[in-house]
Amino acid sequence: MERVRLSDQIAKQLESMIAEGVIKQGERLPSERQLAERLGVSRPSLREAIQKLGTKGLITSRHGGGTYVSDRLDAAFTDPLIALIKERGDAEFDTLQVRMELESMAAALAAERATESDRKNIEEKYAAMAECHASTADAVSKLKADIAFHLAIVEASHNVVVAHLMRAVMTVLEASIGEYLDAFYGKPPFVTDLTRQHRDIVDAIQARDAGAARAAARRHMEHSFASYRGFQAEARLSKSARLHASLFGKG
Repeated sequence: MERVRLSDQIAKQLESMIAEGVIKQGERLPSERQLAERLGVSRPSLREAIQKLGTKGLITSRHGGGTYVSDRLDAAFTDPLIALIKERGDAEFDTLQVRMELESMAAALAAERATESDRKNIEEKYAAMAECHASTADAVSKLKADIAFHLAIVEASHNVVVAHLMRAVMTVLEASIGEYLDAFYGKPPFVTDLTRQHRDIVDAIQARDAGAARAAARRHMEHSFASYRGFQAEARLSKSARLHASLFGKG
C-alpha cells in the first residue's frame, strides 16, 4: 500500500479548512514556525504543503511578506458572470433567483446546524447591520454590512457548496447593482422593511425552526427581488427623462 506523504496530509488538512471557511479568503496565515507548531509537523513538510497549495492557486505570497489564502478563489465562476451581466442588462435577475434558493436553503440549514458560536455571530452581524442601516453611512457601507449578515447565516449552514456558491453570487451582485445602491438604501421605509425581515430570519434560526427560517428568507428575497425591479425601472425612466430633456428641452 502506497504511503501518503506527510506534506500531502498537511495540504489536505489546510485545503479542507479553506473549503469549510475555517480559514477565510484573503486571510493571512500564521508564520511558518507558528503554523508548524500548531499543526504538530516539521517546517520542511509544512513548506512543501504550502507550495502545493500555491500551485493550486489556493495560497498566495504578497509583496512585503506574508502568506495568504487567495481572495480570488471564486474568480473562475464570478468573472464570466460579471462579464455576462454587463453584456445583458437583465442577467442579474437570474443571479437573484439563484440567490433566493441558496438563501432559503442556508437559513433552513442554519436553523438546524448552527452552533452557539454561529448564533452569536449572526446576532452580532445583525446588530451591526441594523445600526449601519439606521445611520448616515454611505450606501456601499450599508451593502457590505448587509452582505456580512447574510454570509454569517451561510457559514452557520455548515454546507461547503452553499457557502462557496453564495460568496460567488454575492460578489457578482455587488459588482452589478452598484448604480442602484442609493435607491436601495436611500428610502427609509424600504430599509425599515429590510431590518424587520432580517430580524424574522434571525428569530427563526434562533428558535431552531428550519421551516420558518426558510420561509422568512424567501419572503425577504422575494421582497428584495420585486424592489430591485422597481428601482431599476425608476432609474431607467429617470435616465430616459433626462435624455428627452436634453434633446427637446429649452435652451
